[in-house]
Amino acid sequence: MELTKDKLFKETKEKSLKALEIKNEKEDINKKNDIYKILIKETNDILEIIDLDGNIKYINGISEKVMGYKPEDLIGKNIYDFHRGYHLSILKKMIKDAIQFPNKVIQELISFNNNLGKKIYLDVRIKNLINEPTIEGIVINFRDITNSIKKEEQKNYIFTYDRPTGLPDHNYLNKQLEIECKLSNKENTTFALIVVDIDNIKNISYSLGDIIANKLILKMSKQLVDFSKLHEEIFVSRIAYDQFGLIIKGLKKHEDYRKIAEELILLFSSPYSIEKYELDVTVNIGACIYPDDVKYVHSMRKKINSILIRAKKEGKNKIKFYSPDLDIQNYKEYLIRTHLRHAVRKKELKLYYQPIVNLKNHKILAGEALIRWEHPDWGIVSPNDFIPLAEETGVIVDIGEWVLREVCYNYKQWIKKGLPEIKVSINVSSVQFLESNFVEHIKTIINEFELDPHFLIIEITENTIIKQTNKIISDIKKLRELGIEIAIDDFGTGFSSLSYLNLFDIDILKIDKSFIKNCVLDKTSNIITSTIINMVKKLKIKSAAKGIETWEQLNYLRELNCIVGQGFLYSKPVDVETFEKLLYKGKCNPVIVNNLKITSRTERRRFFRVKFFKLLEANLTIKEIKGKKVKVGNTKVLVQNIGPGGLCFISNIKLPVEKYFIIQFTTELIEKTIKVNGQLAWLEEIDDNLYKYGVEFIIDEKERYDLIKILNKVQIKIKKDILFSDGSFTNDSPKKYFNSIIK
Repeated sequence: MELTKDKLFKETKEKSLKALEIKNEKEDINKKNDIYKILIKETNDILEIIDLDGNIKYINGISEKVMGYKPEDLIGKNIYDFHRGYHLSILKKMIKDAIQFPNKVIQELISFNNNLGKKIYLDVRIKNLINEPTIEGIVINFRDITNSIKKEEQKNYIFTYDRPTGLPDHNYLNKQLEIECKLSNKENTTFALIVVDIDNIKNISYSLGDIIANKLILKMSKQLVDFSKLHEEIFVSRIAYDQFGLIIKGLKKHEDYRKIAEELILLFSSPYSIEKYELDVTVNIGACIYPDDVKYVHSMRKKINSILIRAKKEGKNKIKFYSPDLDIQNYKEYLIRTHLRHAVRKKELKLYYQPIVNLKNHKILAGEALIRWEHPDWGIVSPNDFIPLAEETGVIVDIGEWVLREVCYNYKQWIKKGLPEIKVSINVSSVQFLESNFVEHIKTIINEFELDPHFLIIEITENTIIKQTNKIISDIKKLRELGIEIAIDDFGTGFSSLSYLNLFDIDILKIDKSFIKNCVLDKTSNIITSTIINMVKKLKIKSAAKGIETWEQLNYLRELNCIVGQGFLYSKPVDVETFEKLLYKGKCNPVIVNNLKITSRTERRRFFRVKFFKLLEANLTIKEIKGKKVKVGNTKVLVQNIGPGGLCFISNIKLPVEKYFIIQFTTELIEKTIKVNGQLAWLEEIDDNLYKYGVEFIIDEKERYDLIKILNKVQIKIKKDILFSDGSFTNDSPKKYFNSIIK
């Protein structure tokens, strides 16, 4: 009995202790809960729980202070309904990752426009606690870091923003491109960099002053910002004095990006009223899509600069999208741009002279000085390839001075040798007119050589006179007062008004070769040519015809009583020594065309050639230059014929015909890939910016044997069907084909 009492007492005591322990634990839990409630209430972090579909199950009260929403306004709603655009996509990706990786904390930075209309920055951390019984959801922690971000932004503002416009600058753009590149790689999306290049803003600044130019830039920047607000994902920056850079996202098709570019051209099409001036502005646009067009983000700006140069060559309000097919041309332009500054110092520039003659008696009246660049790798580079680059970089000023000094030196030598005292014309860029002492500089150089300025003719383009700045008008007047004649080059190709002829007191109009080329057969060219010649006679301005290549053209011009001209019928541009020999004669007779049989290149070949009815599309790349391996992309060419020993192709790129220049062709024939190396054997210019080449293959006998097998099968098929097209053939003409691939 005593034992039973003790046992009962012991059990009762244990139960009491257990009850007390449970009570203490409950009090501890309640105390902790109270602490957690206080912490949650006092925290500046938003704590949110959502289910797998994004529906909000819980959110703490700080949401009202930070986001402008009370908890009761949010619970039951979907989290995705409160976020927009780019940052919505980030949040979705974070939640998706949290579901996929439940043990991982996912962290990112997003921005959010709260219910009070304020943009805030949130540090977001997400963890999947679906399997946690007390939570059963995805926990999201939003921390408001707006103040920290703004302090950092203020600190970096001076280094990453353009002060006049308040837009991000080129440094900011470069950082943004890196971010977009990583995001694109991660999410398998595309984005485009579009650069808007403003024409003539520097001339406006020079002629009307910086205040007017800056007001124009501010108006244009505001237009771009307003434009970006109409499209959710456009980033706008000012990356140079005359350039804006835009990052376009969220589009899927190439055509959609082009549509944006077209809208930008239209955006700037109306005149700008600034103080008392009405300013017409034109732009050119270069664009590049990542990763479709380029694989490395740091090369995007370089690619766009190259195609902008191409756009400027073609005119105004042009749009050019970069294509990997242009890689050889871009590589060439890169080398030219890099080496151009050193060309004068290294004595790589040469002057050639083309005789300007009296079309009645063939007497040499003048010579046009034409610059050529003997590039160490690319051979003779045409001014069409490097002058636009020289103008863009400002090197044109140094080149212009070199040309004038060289002309003065040559002319002085001709006088000493007793040669006829003809006139010499030089071409002057509109950029050179921006020099404050442009006329004085010309006068000083001529005086150094003790020459009379009357021997000089300065040729300017229509685009130069269109700008019609007070300085250009003043400089032309000063030049004429010195006795220097002024000629408008390539007249008829620009958009100038005839009233400019009176305004500028022009001495000579040079009719563009495009009209002369077609004047005999084309009615429009015929009318334009005859109208210009008759008009300038009445205005007492001299006319000169450029690009005379046939007797038919010469006779036609004589009938119109055009007295002066130049062209290949008389002479191509020649070096100084050859031109001196022509001056000794005093005349330059037109070439007599005969009917002598010319031995075709085909007759000298060791191997047969397969000629195609259509042109065969091929990829061309450069393998090495002077023994040095080169890594560039492909460019499209058109193959006319091919044999075991070589091929003939057409390209819109001028390449050096040198044995050290090794190239590779890749094409498809009868479902077989042909890949061969070779070197250029000859070159023929068949049209403006169109060149035909002969290629000699560099292949071993095994490669030649395999090629012969393919070509023999092709020959058999062609005999059966002259329209054979089992390969990468095109129905387009060369001009149409190359115009289409560079648009």
